Amino acid sequence: MSSTSTYGATVTVEALESDPYPIYKRLRDEEPVSWVESVGLWLVTRWDDVVHVDKTPDLFTGETEPSTLNRTFGKNLLGSEGDYHSRIRSIIYPAFRVAAIGHYPDEVIAPLANELIDTFAGRGEVEFVSEFAEPLSARALRRALGLEDVAEETLRRWFVDLATGASNFEADAAKQKIADRASAEVDETLEPILDRLESTPDDTLLSSMLHSEVEGERLTRQEIKSNLKVMIVGGLQAGTDLIAISMWALLSHPEQAARVIGDHSLIDKAIEEGARWHSPVGTSTRQATRDAELGGVKLEQGALVAAVLASANRDERQWTDPDRYNVERREGAHLAFATGPHLCIGARLGRYEARTSYRILFDRLRSLRVDPERPTELSGWEFRSPHHLHLLFDPEST
Repeated sequence: MSSTSTYGATVTVEALESDPYPIYKRLRDEEPVSWVESVGLWLVTRWDDVVHVDKTPDLFTGETEPSTLNRTFGKNLLGSEGDYHSRIRSIIYPAFRVAAIGHYPDEVIAPLANELIDTFAGRGEVEFVSEFAEPLSARALRRALGLEDVAEETLRRWFVDLATGASNFEADAAKQKIADRASAEVDETLEPILDRLESTPDDTLLSSMLHSEVEGERLTRQEIKSNLKVMIVGGLQAGTDLIAISMWALLSHPEQAARVIGDHSLIDKAIEEGARWHSPVGTSTRQATRDAELGGVKLEQGALVAAVLASANRDERQWTDPDRYNVERREGAHLAFATGPHLCIGARLGRYEARTSYRILFDRLRSLRVDPERPTELSGWEFRSPHHLHLLFDPEST
């Protein structure tokens, strides 16, 4: 594949994993569509180009070949386009509407949040990722999907192993073996659950996928299994990272944190700004269906393209002072959950988890702050998150 790039050829995976934002800045300025050999993708980094890629599925398709998603999960919502994608989405999407999960903040998420806070409220300190964000996301997801009979530890292991396959762009056989083993285990576990739901439906996503019918179309069991794997990976990762990264972003700016903690009407803005500032999901991967030109660069049919959501969310052409975290920002919606036909279907649930838990955390934990003795480290460019987030607060009296 020919390329006219210069800087992109020098970009390493290690540098992207450590801190991609300076790299994205230079790419936006010098090579907005750049072939990056180390990841085997054309990185598209400016806002307008990223939106164009995500909103033009006839030219930039999510049904890539090869597809790490389809290889690991089976054909699914994210790895498809056209009639198949529309059918799957039309059947699944109603389960994520307000009518279906509008009761979650009060009836599901709030009790889970309080239960978790009870375990550390008297200590005055918490490792926020492992003791709150991860378990809250996992338990809410188990309830939403209909996997409450599956141990939380098993769900997390499935997530790690399936994600290994989903990010296996180099087609490493050892990594794929790990993912395939988890995929088969999910399939085996789901069979008796689906058998039960056939005769005893409930309000979970699994039940909805099994029984929903749109224009005479229903999902096969294999389609249910494939798409549930997507939701395990996306739901657990996006939920955990949205909660953790937005909290870190806010508390890293004490003056803004004080305003938000004192005025809960600002919580939603704080979460959205955190997601813009450090996007948990970095890219949308697409493939050119025909020869095309983007950002002045000619792309051949079959070219694999990564629309870099995290870069678009820092593009100076779209945002004022984009490297600054600002809860009062009024410049419109970000792209942390993508856009177009593949807009994240579970974004509402993730937002419910973050909004509800923040309100409870701020009410119960006084003087919540980052522990200055244990600084936070973030890594990742496809999925960016803090390794740990050590917080301090005034202990609750017993």
